[in-house]
Amino acid sequence: IESKMCDSNSNTNSDSGPMSSDNSTSTDTNTKQGQGQGKQRDTMHLTTALCFVTSTTFWLVCLFRYHPNAWYVFQNAFAILAVCFVADNTVACLAPSLKRRQVVVHYFLGWVQNLLYILLFVASPSRFEKVWTSLFFGYYLFTWIMMLTQKAEFFFMFRLFYTIHHASAFFVTGSWMIVSPCCFLDDNVFIYRGIVIWLSAEIWNDGLNTFRGIWPKTDKNVLRRMKTVVFVMERIHRSIAYFQPLTVPATQHNTLMWVVLGTGLWNDTLDVSFQLKSLCKHYREAKQQSEEKRRGSHLEVEVAVEEKEEVMTRNATAETESDIVLDA
Repeated sequence: IESKMCDSNSNTNSDSGPMSSDNSTSTDTNTKQGQGQGKQRDTMHLTTALCFVTSTTFWLVCLFRYHPNAWYVFQNAFAILAVCFVADNTVACLAPSLKRRQVVVHYFLGWVQNLLYILLFVASPSRFEKVWTSLFFGYYLFTWIMMLTQKAEFFFMFRLFYTIHHASAFFVTGSWMIVSPCCFLDDNVFIYRGIVIWLSAEIWNDGLNTFRGIWPKTDKNVLRRMKTVVFVMERIHRSIAYFQPLTVPATQHNTLMWVVLGTGLWNDTLDVSFQLKSLCKHYREAKQQSEEKRRGSHLEVEVAVEEKEEVMTRNATAETESDIVLDA
């Protein structure tokens, strides 16, 4: 009995050996994956911080060196920043169960900002010229701060895109301030009309992403179609801005117009590349799902045919046996 118990114990130990090694291997793999993701997040966070410091410093230097009302813009920008934080805390109190609250608030505030651009310009182009810079800097500064202080609330691609987008936007608008003094006395209404059209084009994408955040269970096929329509509308909206120089005589064209046009095209190319990548991903996933459904339906048909053949075979066998019995 003792020898059998020893044998059984030895067998149990020998059987548990590979299982324990498999578990340790899977644990090691998960640990390495977690470490790799952690390093990726840390690298992204460091990149975001460096881009924030570099681009914001450049923008502020341009503001205080070249803008005629620098302190007015600076003070109003921090007032806008305070409003953004109040809005975020208000949403947190009113909708504590809202998932990815910071992402939803980001897109909603972006939608409000773009709407204000349009309303300000319609009310008074001169008022828009004075206020839009404060709106722009205050809202973008809010997004920077949120990404740096609450990085866990933003998914990786969000942080990657808006790190590149906001840094590029600060360098672009900073270059506008550098050039603007040489054209200060010109009639630049058509340029600001182009700027408000160009900036407000993001109202389509911000509206869609706000909708997705509030109703996350919307059908993926519906969202894909909406995303395609929004992409087309945003491109049409922004393209109108590039045709604004054609609405005035060529004698009114100046250096500021060409700088705004060139840098706008650069930033728009950046946006299009990310949006096209996202759209292609959605359509690839839809294609894979349709192929999987098609394969599943084929398998169901094959199984049904096989079952039907088995039934027919059993029936034929039964008939043969009955014939044999009758003959006997």
